[in-house]
Amino acid sequence: MKKIIIKTQLVSSLLVLTSLTPQLHAQEGNFSVEIKQPALDTLYTCPGKSTIYMAEGQNEDGTAFDPNQVVFTWDVGFETNSVSGKTVTYAYPEGGHYILRLYVTNLNGDPAQNVPSLHVFVAMAPDFTGTRSDRSSFCSGESITLTGFVSPKLWDADDSPFINTFLPSDFVWSGSNMVSDRHGVGRTEPPLDEGHLDYIFRVQDDFGCFHDTSLTLYGVYAEYTMDPLTGEAPLDVTFSIDSSSNGGNETSIEYNWEFYERSGDPTILLYSSEMTFSFERPGEYVTRMRAKYDQCTYSYASEQLVQVDSSLLEIPNVFTPNEDGANDYFQVKSLSLRHFYGKIFNRWGKLVYEWDDWKALESGWNGKNQGTGADSPSGTYYYIIEATGWDDKPYIGGIYKGFLTLIR
Repeated sequence: MKKIIIKTQLVSSLLVLTSLTPQLHAQEGNFSVEIKQPALDTLYTCPGKSTIYMAEGQNEDGTAFDPNQVVFTWDVGFETNSVSGKTVTYAYPEGGHYILRLYVTNLNGDPAQNVPSLHVFVAMAPDFTGTRSDRSSFCSGESITLTGFVSPKLWDADDSPFINTFLPSDFVWSGSNMVSDRHGVGRTEPPLDEGHLDYIFRVQDDFGCFHDTSLTLYGVYAEYTMDPLTGEAPLDVTFSIDSSSNGGNETSIEYNWEFYERSGDPTILLYSSEMTFSFERPGEYVTRMRAKYDQCTYSYASEQLVQVDSSLLEIPNVFTPNEDGANDYFQVKSLSLRHFYGKIFNRWGKLVYEWDDWKALESGWNGKNQGTGADSPSGTYYYIIEATGWDDKPYIGGIYKGFLTLIR
């Protein structure tokens, strides 16, 4: 008996499932279609807003047919645009009145009995020609009044003319430091030293669509680059204006520079009005540019630092002037030296070489007697070097003495 009961329950379940499954019939004979969504005769929408359109078809006996057996073509009425499919999405790019029509054919090319249509009214964007401010620059730091209004556009390209309406209560300004805003009149107190600022004027029409325009207020704006960023003292750094604007009078902007050592007192400043500045003392420097125009000043500090090498003096104790291209000169290794003077003596105290040019590639002693031009013999020599760094660091009291070995 258990087996019979189980079998009866399964059959019953299958019958229930079958009765709940919708039956799609093959498209037969005459058929019709309708626009199921949106379920309207007239649609009001916004430019660029997507709408879902859905179709449904029936055979002559009222049964639904398989949508895969027909071709749905939606003629949206805008230029030559059309979309295919039972369910489609489309956004009208421009305002106006359009008639959307649905064309359906079966796989044999036979059309449906009807061509359903939908009137679509797309909001017309207004003109913002009257949107303005009472001054174009906020250099003075005083409050600025922004005024906005719109001129609606009439659609009259067919026999369904319309014009959108706008209420001043739906006019809104937005932007930096808005103090008040009502009925298209806004008051702002822009922060100084911010460069150009954009303010948005937005209106809403009777279709519920939003339309925007922007208004730019000009402050002095400037950025700069530096080259080089590192090197030994004195380091000549050139400043280049990367971009600048103050609303059309860029040639009237005055640039001044301020520098201070990062590890020092930031109130102790170096100043320059030139585009090149020589950093004489080693250290890391913060740079700041002030761009001035009338009463407006824009301050810009670079995130990059100028690195001036600390002074350095290293003296070798041996060299081999055998013209093999390696270690042929007795040369010092140096950075950021303000002053240098060196002398070399032989074992009897006679001067054989002196020099003060320590930066050239071939500076230093080449092993020849400076007076006679003859090769000096291998042996031990004595040097005296006076040197001071640009950071005023003297080396061994300003005089450095020692021995060197010449090997041939």
